[in-house]
Order: sequence, then structure tokens, then C-alpha cells
Amino acid sequence: MKKTIWVLAACFGLAWGSLFSHAQKDRLAVAWKISRPLKIDGNLDESSWQEAPVIRNFTQLEPDEGEPGTETTEVRILYDDRFIYFGIICSDSQADRMVSNEMRRDAELKDNDFFEIFIDTYHDHRNAFYFMTNPLGAKRDALIRDDGSNINTDWDGIWHVRTQRSNNGWVAEIAIPFQTLRFKNLDEQTWGLNMGRQVARRREATFWSPILRNFGYFGKFKVSYCGHLQGLWNVEQGSRVQIMPYVIGGGLQEDRDSAFSRSADLGLDLKYRLTSNMTADITVNTDFAQVEADQEQFNLTRFSLFFPEKRGFFLEGADIFRVGEKFRPFEPQASLLFFSRTIGLSGDGKVIPVIGGIRVTGKTGLLDFGILNILTDRLTYGTGEDLSHIERTNFSVFRLKRAVFQKSAFGIMLLSKDSLDGPDYNRGAALDFNLAFGRSLKIEGFAAKTFSPDMKEKDYAANIDISWDSDLLGFMLSYTDIGENFNAEMGFIPRMDIRKYRGEVSIGPRPKFLNLRKSVFLCNLNYIENHSGRLESRNDMLGVFNLFQNGSSFFFGYIRNYEYLADGFEIRENVLIPRGGHRFNMFTGFYESDRSKKISIRAETSIGQFYNGRLFRVSATAGLKLNKHLNLECIYNRNGFDLPVAEGKFATNIAAARIIYSFSPDLFAKAYLQYNDNDDKLMANFLVRWIYKPGANVYLIYNETREVGIHHLIHDRVLMLKVSFLFNL
Repeated sequence: MKKTIWVLAACFGLAWGSLFSHAQKDRLAVAWKISRPLKIDGNLDESSWQEAPVIRNFTQLEPDEGEPGTETTEVRILYDDRFIYFGIICSDSQADRMVSNEMRRDAELKDNDFFEIFIDTYHDHRNAFYFMTNPLGAKRDALIRDDGSNINTDWDGIWHVRTQRSNNGWVAEIAIPFQTLRFKNLDEQTWGLNMGRQVARRREATFWSPILRNFGYFGKFKVSYCGHLQGLWNVEQGSRVQIMPYVIGGGLQEDRDSAFSRSADLGLDLKYRLTSNMTADITVNTDFAQVEADQEQFNLTRFSLFFPEKRGFFLEGADIFRVGEKFRPFEPQASLLFFSRTIGLSGDGKVIPVIGGIRVTGKTGLLDFGILNILTDRLTYGTGEDLSHIERTNFSVFRLKRAVFQKSAFGIMLLSKDSLDGPDYNRGAALDFNLAFGRSLKIEGFAAKTFSPDMKEKDYAANIDISWDSDLLGFMLSYTDIGENFNAEMGFIPRMDIRKYRGEVSIGPRPKFLNLRKSVFLCNLNYIENHSGRLESRNDMLGVFNLFQNGSSFFFGYIRNYEYLADGFEIRENVLIPRGGHRFNMFTGFYESDRSKKISIRAETSIGQFYNGRLFRVSATAGLKLNKHLNLECIYNRNGFDLPVAEGKFATNIAAARIIYSFSPDLFAKAYLQYNDNDDKLMANFLVRWIYKPGANVYLIYNETREVGIHHLIHDRVLMLKVSFLFNL
């Protein structure tokens, strides 16, 4: 018996240890110090590059895990007092088949040949700066947090890259200012580092510090498996202050009854590095004229639609303020306790002037923190019964996270929304946690409470989410409870007074036929009841997703739904879906072709029952990339309804076109046109952006909304020229 107990104890100890173990990588790179700055031109012809140590040995993640890359990749790393430099040689035996058709700043590059860099400057195995480029010198960057759990692709850092193509492949020369990064104030730095390359025609992904399929779909963002970079001595972040003023002028027409009038304004953004680990961002008279319009949608539900944040000041640092249900790709956005679109935008999308604000973010020891305070101005709009008045309001958020173990964290967030013109207020508090065990197991969740003067009790929310993510097997169990008086006015909470149960199981084999790279068979269930125990929503799905070797994909699924309506709701004006319980089932599927080709398509359809009638839904997107300059995308969505009610047989159509012409990586023009026949509305957004130096821009903007009817009335329009500047002090 004693021997048995000892054996079981030993086995348990080994299993528990494997959950918490951190696989230390033996990959080590060394940066060499140089005395003179390099000329960034895409030619590695300076003697410093020839003398620097060479990094090779890139290992495949796909398609042949663990094998050396089929094409040779070499990297050299140098630094001086201001920059860290990466010299990259991507040899290619079939250079004429390289894919590079995007050069615009922040363009999606996942279907191009590309090279990517992950830099964990704090060497905490959790957070990293991310930089990506392709053979045309396009720039894409991001901030990675919590070992890949949060990826903020909207962050724009200041860095430089130039590339050169040849018959033997392509070369990239990258310079990243130390001022763009954050790191400890130490004489000798050790950073985490990983680098990756994609050969698009083979969908081959290779990494310097090997990434395994069992790390999951987003495994490359797991900072804990980076290698190490040494050799950095006495580096400093440089200027403490960046001043970014702007001037804007032009004309605008705010509504159809107003005349087109002249307008001019100015404002300021300021970035002040308080310490090596702490930065304050200040904005005064904030302007978002260059932001692209939201994509039109037709709401098939009785709940609010989610539109992503696109405004630059709120995007930078947004990852640290995220608390809510775990986001999963291809699902509607679930609850968020802080959603920045509640600041400066009314419920019907009207722009509210932002007087100014401050954001402080940083890190000290094991603590990450963020403070946000924004003041918005009064606004009155509309006429008669539609007259709306918005008070001057202050918004505050405080966020603190403490790292525990190797890849886990606990946090707290406090929120406050206060009217400066009256007694109204809304406050919230939340505790959250993120526990990671080994490569695949995570347990996440939060508990929150709100405080409002007219809503007492039942003002809580809580969530726990358990997930396992590996190459072959995935599962998820989740429980969410939101009280009927949980009033998070600074968040996105589509449903209250619910208990929500979610579960999913997926199996992903890699068959050796039909040119398949992977098939994923999945089953999921969502079950939502109110606190009286009455079932309100239930849907379960069986489906299979197939990914082919060329990057194309196909999905087919069957969904069973149940919805209980305590009251009927209008899915369209004068079209009422009646109260009561509704069971309806649908088939759904999509196909997406290889997006690295000049012509690509994505087609999606759903057909079957819909509440007490039927629905046929089709969505199609066609992409045309004629060359490295011109990118055209056409989008069409149609919903065909046949409901057994008055005026219940109808269709809605949304058509859109996006045309982008890139003159260079720093200059592009974009036109985005949308038509929604349900609202008889035509919207046009035109933008020319010139990055005349990193961090400084010239924008030419024209936006128009036109009511498509007999008279084609202009609802609103804006024509503006905006120039921003950058000064380092």
C-alpha cells in the first residue's frame, strides 16, 4: 500500500509539474554594438553587417512540423545609441513566385511572403512588441499581452524598414528606435526574441525559436516560448517628450437642413515618458476625422450590434483595459466591462466632442497598470420629439494587473462615469484572473458590480471560462451570470438578467488526402436562461471546417435554435415577429479561396427556418489585387425573409466597395462606398494619407451620407485637410 501511494504521489507530482512547467528555450542571439548609424536602404552592404553574427536554423511549424525551412533565412542584429537594427536575408529558390501585393501601412499581410519579429523587452515571458514586413516594405505592428491572450494590432509604433527584391529572394533592413520600446533601466539588457517567416506559395511558416502545433491556433504569439537576445549594454530610450499637434480645416454640413460651412480647428497629442516603464499620453481637442465609417449590417436579432473601435487614441493601450468574456473568433462579441465607443459617441452614432484626456500606462515589477480619464462636451442635436441633449461628462478607468506564477495574472478594474451638469453617475468595479497551466489549459474569469443611483441589488456579473487548446483536441466550458440591474454604461453588455452556459468540443486531425492540411470537427452549445429559470435562447451546432494546403478553406454546419420572446420585436419597420417560443433550424456554410492569388472570393450562406418563417442569407466578397498598387474589394449581403405576418416577405441588400491605391508604403488613397437599401442610404468615405515622416501625417478626407430617394438628398458631408506634426524634445 505504501509503495502504491508513493507511486501515485510521484505520478501526480510529475503531472502537476508539467502543467506549470515552462519550457526554456536554448536559442540565444547576440546583438553587436556599432558606433555609426546605418543607412536604412534595404542593402546590407555596410561592413558592420558582414561582421555581425549570423542567425539561421529556422524550423517549420507548417506544413512539416519540426523540419528545417525549405528556404534559407539569415538574420543579423546590430544596435547603436538610438536604434536596434535587424538585417534579414530571405533566400528563395523560386523568387519569381514570391507573393507581395500589399504595401499600405497596417495592411493585412497574412497572405503575403513576410517576416515577423517578436521582442519581449521586459523578458517577463508574457508581453512583447510585434513587427512585420513583406518584400514591398509594408509595415504592420502590434502589442502582445498575457502570453498571446490579447493582441492589439491597432497599435502604431514608429520604426523604419526598407526592402529589396532580387532573383535570389528578398532583403529587409529594419531600424526600431529604442524610444518606441519600453524596457527596464538596466546597464545590461536581456530580452526575449523570436522571429518568423512565411513562404506564401507553400503556406510554410518557420520560426527561429520553434513553435509547436500543440501551442494552439495562436501559438506563435505565446511569448513564453521566445528565445533570448543578449549583448545590449547601456541602451536608453531617448527623448522623454513627443509632441504631436494637428491643424484641420475645410467645410462640413451636419444635417440635411444645414448649409455647407467652413470649419477650422487645432489640437494636440502629447506623449511623456515619466520613467523608463511609465508613459503618459495627453490629448487636447481630440479629432477623429480620418476614421473609416462602420461597415453596414442588418440586425437579425433583438440585441445591440457590436461595432469595433477605430479611433487611434482609444486603440493604443486598449489591451490592458480589456475585462470581459473571452473572445472567440467567428462568434459575436460577448460582454465587455469597458468599451471605449461609449466615450465620444452617442447611442445612435452621433459624434460627441472630446475636450481632452489623459492615459497613463506602465509596468513596475510584476504589476501592469493603466489610468484613463476623458472629458466630453455637451451636445444637442435633432428637432422636436427627436431632440437629444447630452451633458458634459467625465469618464475614468483604473486598471491594475499582477503577474503570478509563470504565465498567469490577477487584476482589478474601477470605472466611473460622472455628469458635470447634474447628479447622474455610473460606476463599476471588477476583479479578473487569467490562469495558464502548461501549453494548453487556461482558466479565466471575472466578477463585477455596478453602482447607479436608481438601480439597486441584482447589479452583479460573473464569468468563468475553462479551455484547452491543442492541435488535435480543443474544448471549452463557460458560465456567465449577469444580473438584471447590472448597468455597465461604459461597457458593452448586450443582454442582462441571464445565466449563460457554453460548451464546445473540437477534434482536428490532419488527413493525408484531398490536399487537406487540417480538418476540424466541432460541436458547441449555448444555453441562456433568465434568473426565473425560463429558457430564453438555445443554439447548438455540428460542423466541420477544412483547411487546404493552399490556404483555402471550407465550412459546413447545422444549427438548431430556440428563442423565447416575452414581447414581439420588429425586425423591420412594421414587420413584427410575435411573442412566444420559436424553434428553427438552419444549414450554414462558407468557402474562401486562396487569398494570395490576384483574384479571391469568399461566399457564405445560411438557409432554413427563421423564427416563425424562413430565411435565405447570402454574403459574398470578391478581392482583386491586380498589382502591388491596386486593391479592390466588393462586398454584397442579402437577407431574404418569408415570415407569415403582414409585409413579412421582403429582402434587404447591402453592397459595398473598397478601392485602395498605394503609391508607396507611406502614401495611399482609399475610397469606401456603401449602400443599404433597408435605410435607402448611400455612404461614401474618401481618404488620402501621406506619412511624410514616421509619426507625422497629412490626411485629405471627404465623407458623405446621401439619402437615396426621389431627391437624393445629402444628409451630411465633410471635406477636410488635416496635418499632424511630430516633435521630439
